Amino acid sequence: MIGVEEWMEIQELHQRGMSVSEISRELGLDRKTVRKHLKGRPQAYERKPRPAKIDAYRSWLRERWEAGVHNGRKLFDQICKQGYQGRYTRVRDVLQPWREEQRQRAYMRYETEPGEQCQIDWGQVAIWNSHRLYCFVATLSWSRMRYVEFRQRQDVETLLTCLIHALEYFGGAPRIVLTDNMKTVVLKRQGTEIQWNPRFMDFAAHYGILPRACQPRRPETKGKVESAIRFVKGNFWPGIQFHSLVELNAQALQWLAEVNARPHGTTGEIPLARWPHEQLTPLSNHPAYDTSYAADRRVHKDCTFAYAGNRYSTPHRWAGKKVLVRQPVDGDSISVYSGTERIAQHRLNTGSKQMIVSAEHYAGLYPKAAPAQIACSQPSPSLPPGPGLGLHYVVPEVQVRPLLDYEEVGCAAI
Repeated sequence: MIGVEEWMEIQELHQRGMSVSEISRELGLDRKTVRKHLKGRPQAYERKPRPAKIDAYRSWLRERWEAGVHNGRKLFDQICKQGYQGRYTRVRDVLQPWREEQRQRAYMRYETEPGEQCQIDWGQVAIWNSHRLYCFVATLSWSRMRYVEFRQRQDVETLLTCLIHALEYFGGAPRIVLTDNMKTVVLKRQGTEIQWNPRFMDFAAHYGILPRACQPRRPETKGKVESAIRFVKGNFWPGIQFHSLVELNAQALQWLAEVNARPHGTTGEIPLARWPHEQLTPLSNHPAYDTSYAADRRVHKDCTFAYAGNRYSTPHRWAGKKVLVRQPVDGDSISVYSGTERIAQHRLNTGSKQMIVSAEHYAGLYPKAAPAQIACSQPSPSLPPGPGLGLHYVVPEVQVRPLLDYEEVGCAAI
């Protein structure tokens, strides 16, 4: 079993034109393994890296490195005083990629081939409706075609939804998507070792895209999208007026139609004129990836489950069982699944502590006659008339006498 990174390497080498045998020799894998993974998607299992003694000191070493302390032996002595018990070679290994990064600070502009790369990033533009407002920007590196979309969330579901909209706007998928080290893409990074967000990797595998994350603190690596974000903030945003995100994004599409038809400041050519030559992978063979929010829920005995502050019903057959709730990013409804079967659908309630139920979910749970009707149809017991009817026994009848009779009886006893 191979990991996701090795699967990506196989796809990349295959796209370069290497044969199965050449890839096998290059990566040290069996040809059957290479052939298998050229046809299928990567395995979900990944072996977790073993923790190292140096891991606890990486952030401190980086701070000292950025402060100008680049002597490995001095840094080793300092962390030994803090309790480090490992070897000096581990410190040297940590510093090596940073030294390489330092040597590459001076760089030459890198131009990609048509269809090779798309750069994506977020930029914050304002506070709107008491929440931050972000713009998602995607730029095709060769033609400089740009796509912009405004959102108030930056979670992985929203990121993937915006990226799908960008691919649809461009009319295809590039070979590589370049991002920074945002948590929705990169969960953890130690030098060149990257732990990718599994949802983003599943999306990339779905469209056959190779993800790339630029080096930390190297914004120039994705300078094309950085420049596009500054352009949005300086050219589109000033003076814009809108009442909803739908209206704002509609204005952004109109603006894109104009700016993509102007000569680009770097290439001197019109992005719309270069765009047909991008050679993007068509999306016709790729059904849209499902970016819905997904959550497991337990159905209670009353046939309802809790979601987003409210309770929703399911067919009574699923009482006590687990179900999967899916909510589209831009949708106002939720769908409930058991495995791949959709068992219920509800409109999403915007309130809280509400019960949203469907009568059909309880059909067949009771006999045809309702419990109240069954109780009323049973004969009532016959009780004799008198005080306390239905509550106590009938009070016995007694003779009523004047109080003087009791006084005479008392005097006679004395």
